[in-house]
Amino acid sequence: MGKKILDSRWLYAILSVLLAFVLWFYVGQEANPEVTNTLGHVQVTFTGLDKLEERGLMISQGAEQTVSLRIRATREVWNRLNQGDTTVSIDVSGITEPGEQSVSVTTRVINFPRSITGMDAIDVQYTSPGTVEFTVSRWASKEVPVQGAFSGSVAEGYQREDFQFTPETVTVSGQEELVEQVDHALVTVSQDDMDATYNEDCAYTLVGADGEPVADAELLTADPATVLTVLPVVQLKEVELTVDILPGGGATEDDVTVDIEPGTITVSGEAADLAELDSVSLGEIDLSQVFGTLTQKMPINLDGTLENVSGPAEATVTVRVEGLSTKTLEADNIEVINKPEGYEANPVTQSLTVLVRGTQETLDAVTASQIRIVADLARLDLSTGTRTVPVRVYLDGSSDVGVVGEYNISISISRS
Repeated sequence: MGKKILDSRWLYAILSVLLAFVLWFYVGQEANPEVTNTLGHVQVTFTGLDKLEERGLMISQGAEQTVSLRIRATREVWNRLNQGDTTVSIDVSGITEPGEQSVSVTTRVINFPRSITGMDAIDVQYTSPGTVEFTVSRWASKEVPVQGAFSGSVAEGYQREDFQFTPETVTVSGQEELVEQVDHALVTVSQDDMDATYNEDCAYTLVGADGEPVADAELLTADPATVLTVLPVVQLKEVELTVDILPGGGATEDDVTVDIEPGTITVSGEAADLAELDSVSLGEIDLSQVFGTLTQKMPINLDGTLENVSGPAEATVTVRVEGLSTKTLEADNIEVINKPEGYEANPVTQSLTVLVRGTQETLDAVTASQIRIVADLARLDLSTGTRTVPVRVYLDGSSDVGVVGEYNISISISRS
């Protein structure tokens, strides 16, 4: 009888444990039921891109896409799914040639959050789409020049000049087929009544050889993203061309007429540089070298901050001596000075015909005895023999008459 009671107690204990387990399992299932739902916007990521780059390849289409996963899992697992990042990882390191690619979305390529362990039951029933489609293309890079286009107007009295860019080129990278279409980068500046230089960092448009923007340019990478753009605007001013007349040969500025063709030029520059500029001198004309009429071309030289926008680089200058007469005199008063030490220098030329100029009245009073011819040997090279040297011709005793022209005599040099 006692043994039956004891056996019954053991039976009751086992039954109690079984009931408790069943109750715990039932309550657990009710509290954490399995749920089937869709996890959308799962980002597709790509690994092994460095290997693609080493082979000169890139993902040209499909680099940014998502998939949806139809999953059955407990509510607790779903809570952790929503809290972490789930991705689909595609390894592209094995791709060696360009072309269309298709990879099935299987559990092998799905990465669940770290909080999901292997003990958690996740049943991926299907994916949408079922495959990841992407395109691998050749990668290329090249430098293209930056060009500018202006739309608008410049204020009256001003002129815009050529665009200046820093840097002058940009580097375009991406799918080879697209990179090859790019001819240049175009900066467009729109301004009205410009009277000052434009200076801004500007974006640009990638343009093909046909002058049209490159389609799908957003798929390319361009560096830098902006360029410093300078569009100089300068002031214009018309200024007179002049020459400086040096008196000589009995003539002064009052005795000549000067014609310059062109008489004026248009100059561009900063307003401050043009404020005091009313004329540009072509240089000097020594009247002692002018016989009657002198016509010569003279260069138009400007300060480096200014530009001659009229065009001609030189002007034709005509100088006419009027109202004066000339007279020739045979002079023999020749003097040699600054002879080199240890050398003898003797004139071979014994007389020189000299042209003088002045009013007829003053010329009638001039005689050859007033002319003095001086050969200065201070800079003569030390060699012997007969040679020609330049001389200065002086007319003493008459300030209203001058010597016209340049003169030379022959001298003999020997060692003393």
